Amino acid sequence: MKPGMIVTASMLSTIAAVIVLVVFQSLHTRTWGGDRAEPVTASHQTIQLTNDNLVDVLSSLHMSTPIARVEWKQSILTLDLKVKGTDTSYTEIYENMAAVVDLSFRSVDNVEQVLLRVMAEDEWVHRRHLLLAADIRRGEWPMYAIDMLRTWKSAAFSEDLKDWFNLMQTELWKKQFEMTS
Repeated sequence: MKPGMIVTASMLSTIAAVIVLVVFQSLHTRTWGGDRAEPVTASHQTIQLTNDNLVDVLSSLHMSTPIARVEWKQSILTLDLKVKGTDTSYTEIYENMAAVVDLSFRSVDNVEQVLLRVMAEDEWVHRRHLLLAADIRRGEWPMYAIDMLRTWKSAAFSEDLKDWFNLMQTELWKKQFEMTS
């Protein structure tokens, strides 16, 4: 083979390769949405919590423990969850707490602090008693703590959960859940 033919053949194969790559890139752009395409791991849009959308945002939670009281003031969300009777388990309470934390810190971007109380309501005398309180602040705990709380299987919290979420359990909590489990 002559040297001129080798150079010509290599040039033609290089040009053909460039043309094939351009066609594939064009096909990829049309098929996958080009510049508008987002990676599968793209996070969903966060929302801003306001007094106007507070009820709508919280109603999306679908919790088994009803909300007794809620307040939104200067980036602080205050919630009371109401437990009636002895039918509610501590795992349900943890799942509901995790749902509130998940919504507040993953879906809403203007919540800086959640003050959460779990209250027991005495149906006979219509009094409320504090069972559990949490002061949860953005950035003071790892995100996997939400899943850890959601799947926690003990009435007593780990030291990590207590520290991360500033959890406080009352004697009534201990009497109701820790001594019976």
